[in-house]
Amino acid sequence: MCRQSATVCLVKSPTRQHRSTGPLAERLATLADPRCRRGKRHPFVAVLLIACSAVVTGAR
Repeated sequence: MCRQSATVCLVKSPTRQHRSTGPLAERLATLADPRCRRGKRHPFVAVLLIACSAVVTGAR
């Protein structure tokens, strides 16, 4: 955990433990879909990617 300013923390390289192992879509594809079969219209990964994009852009 960084004890300096947030700007410095963002610039520091991540530790080996926190590095991404691949593209986000591939990592999300490994998650189990908790939704019921009825009513599914969109792939689970697509829904998660949209939600992640919204949060990154400031959605609450």
